Amino acid sequence: MKEHTFTCFFLIFGLLLSPCRTASAADEAFTESAVIFNTICAKCHEAQCSGRLSFDDALAASSAHIQRHYGDASGKQWLQKELFEILNYMKQRCAYYPMNTPIPLKRVWGSDILDKLSTLLEKNYFIPIGNFTPGSYQIELELEKDSRITAHLITEEFDMIVDDCYESSNRRISIPFVVKSSGIHYFRIYPRKPVRITQLSITDLKDQ
Repeated sequence: MKEHTFTCFFLIFGLLLSPCRTASAADEAFTESAVIFNTICAKCHEAQCSGRLSFDDALAASSAHIQRHYGDASGKQWLQKELFEILNYMKQRCAYYPMNTPIPLKRVWGSDILDKLSTLLEKNYFIPIGNFTPGSYQIELELEKDSRITAHLITEEFDMIVDDCYESSNRRISIPFVVKSSGIHYFRIYPRKPVRITQLSITDLKDQ
């Protein structure tokens, strides 16, 4: 487990160029940390939650490891602390850390929201999309340029509903999906090359 934790933190700092944040940006800052964790680390830790932490001194050990490999990371204790807190939450509660991001009433996310839910360089996205009842739905993505992406649609129990690759056409991608059990869902995007998502919308196919 220590090895996975070290690897997770080692990769994360390669994505960040931003300086230490101010307290006034705390909510948005923690959202950034959650997006980083849920696109880089969670893929391993989603399958490892146990209702308790199963490693010792992870924060201190991870901080030492990061600073040993990345000198510039020594000034980013805020990120080390936030990522450890998110990991702690997932390990203890078997859940994603709550994110203070709005769910649009009409399920149309514009760039003003989406830009805050992506990593800085890679443009990986982690988007809480809210509660869904059983039925058939479709995700529509609008991209800044044509690209190939990997998309994950995940339940709050970490069940994968969608795990596939998609190629855009005219900067658009359509992803149909079926919900079998009511619950909160999350959408994760990994582009083959960094690309900005300008809009995400979800429609209920029974209304079509």
